[in-house]
Amino acid sequence: MKFFILLLLLFSSVIRAQEYQLGHGYKINNALNIGAYFSADYAKGKEVDKARLDDVAILVYGNFLSNFSYLVEMEASPFYTNDYKNNSSQTHSEFHYERMYVNYSHSELINIRLGKLITPIGYWNLEPINVLRDTSSNPLYSYKMFPKFITGANSNGYMNEDGSLKYHLFLQATDDIDKDYINIRNDFFIGGALDYEVSYEIDLGASLGYYETYENKDVSLLQVNAKYDNYPYLVQTEWAYTHIQNNTISASEYQFGGYFQGMYNINPKHAIVSRYEYFKDEQSNINSKNNILILGYSYRPIYALSIKGEYQFNSDSRLNQTLISFSVLF
Repeated sequence: MKFFILLLLLFSSVIRAQEYQLGHGYKINNALNIGAYFSADYAKGKEVDKARLDDVAILVYGNFLSNFSYLVEMEASPFYTNDYKNNSSQTHSEFHYERMYVNYSHSELINIRLGKLITPIGYWNLEPINVLRDTSSNPLYSYKMFPKFITGANSNGYMNEDGSLKYHLFLQATDDIDKDYINIRNDFFIGGALDYEVSYEIDLGASLGYYETYENKDVSLLQVNAKYDNYPYLVQTEWAYTHIQNNTISASEYQFGGYFQGMYNINPKHAIVSRYEYFKDEQSNINSKNNILILGYSYRPIYALSIKGEYQFNSDSRLNQTLISFSVLF
């Protein structure tokens, strides 16, 4: 809690600085920039009645020399939860390393990033900050099928002169740098991704990966994604298949899931969004299938502030709910 109070005091003084602009952090010099963000949400349904101060994070980043940069992101989530249904509350004020890396840019072809970093798969996973996303909720696909972060190395760059084809090659060969803050704990993850910008409006991508979990499972991943972005319309889709070798029971299992999402911008501040997602998990201890339809609205008065609301229709009607969120990037 003391850390959170210190953070608020820091940014109250930063906001008063003339050179500060909301959403762009506070630049002390090229080597040191300080930023932060938070998000809060409220969910109401048959099975839930809960308010949260969800993500509370601080970022420190900058450039040094001519081609080196770094980023450290510390996050506490969910910071505070008030469960009205069960008349209880919880606080998790411990901050964890969500990202911590150094980046070396050699050329357009070769950039090397070392540390804890975002797994470069698809679109959704590359936007870890709530305020930048178009809906309050995350598709099941985005956090159940592969580790969201790797602790290791990522080499990436453009493979042609016009910059339309980009590659990523990544490797993790150790435990996560913050093993208590990862959606799927693993100690080996290798993979690659290609992204092809067909035109200004159309983008296509695909990824392959293999990882080994602490639950004694070997997982092979195949993923594809596509996007059409032509204002006021934005349509994107991501789908993945995992083959899981469960070594504990000597069985082959699988997951299949993804989503289609469309957004129409009424104007630069107001948008309506809809998403259909499907997720099937054939692991022996789960064996479930979900169909989810989301209808939502987004209000973004400025780039760094977002108010979003949505209603979720689930194939299990007990899970239907309304979700409202408020998020800010400092």
